Amino acid sequence: MTVIKSLVWDEWNRVHIQRHSVTIEEVEEVCRRKYKEIKSYRKRFLLIGKTKTDRILAVVITPEDRNGISYGEGIYYVVTAYEKEGQ
Repeated sequence: MTVIKSLVWDEWNRVHIQRHSVTIEEVEEVCRRKYKEIKSYRKRFLLIGKTKTDRILAVVITPEDRNGISYGEGIYYVVTAYEKEGQ
């Protein structure tokens, strides 16, 4: 399982997850709790987990920012997050 020490937020990903009606706090909750991890493409990981209120979210993270600059170990940029329906 990927060890997440911290998440990187900028204006772009904050606005993007708001469009999906997801908050930063909910994404942080999923990443601190038990989640299912699926390796995606281009070094991205799809995490599926629950918030404290049992809302199921899909969160996509990557160890690089949108310009391809790598972060340190355990630091991930949030690409997107959305509610996972039918789970």
